[in-house]
Amino acid sequence: MNGTDDVRAKLGTRLVFWSTIALTGLGAVIIVSAAITGKPDTIMGAAQLLLSALLPLFGTWVGTILAFYYSKENYEAASQSTLDVVKSVGQRLRSTPVASKMMPASQVVVAQLPSDGSIGSLKVSDIETKFDTVGGNGQKISRLLIANATGACAGILHRSVFTEMLAEGLQDTPPIDVATATLSSLLTKECRASKGMTYGDFIQKTIAFVAQDKTVADAKAAMEQIPGCQDVIVTKTGDKVEPMIGWLSNIDISRLSAA
Repeated sequence: MNGTDDVRAKLGTRLVFWSTIALTGLGAVIIVSAAITGKPDTIMGAAQLLLSALLPLFGTWVGTILAFYYSKENYEAASQSTLDVVKSVGQRLRSTPVASKMMPASQVVVAQLPSDGSIGSLKVSDIETKFDTVGGNGQKISRLLIANATGACAGILHRSVFTEMLAEGLQDTPPIDVATATLSSLLTKECRASKGMTYGDFIQKTIAFVAQDKTVADAKAAMEQIPGCQDVIVTKTGDKVEPMIGWLSNIDISRLSAA
């Protein structure tokens, strides 16, 4: 018990003790004074006054003190419980290999870069077709990974970002022709999801990379270091130029981080 707790404990004990003595003494004075009159009605009235006025006051004082100490203990217990949960989650993430939770590259829906290696050369119509692909969860994919000729991840296009890009392109004068257009004219537009970045920047620069021997905790830390990052790519040594081994999304990491 520290100095502050010691003072509070003494204050609470003394308050209850002296309050009890004071109320008992005051009650005794009232009863004795009524008894001196020798009238039963007077004594009964004094007793009722004592019960209706002094006892609720005493109960309020005691209740307030007890509530203070029990609420303090409950708060400390809740804080300790939360701390234990956080530690437990952290330990679990640090002991879980990222390779055991990632989606293997063989199962990832990928858009292959054209021969010139430029994301801007990707056709809008081809991307729309890719987004119609049904993933392993039975629903259409919401993120499209872009790979170069060596199998390295060159970018990740989210369906929501692609929808924004396409909407802006259709508002251009003249509007883009979805059947023949490429991403080149859209990549330089400002990204709504991340102010100060173009769509091209968001697609290519908001990706974290970790080595295959790292843990989910490492993947989470790598993702949090990059503003706007929602995806972690797993490679052999964590170098982005290496072929992609697997992929972990922010949704996967959030699920694994749940208590």
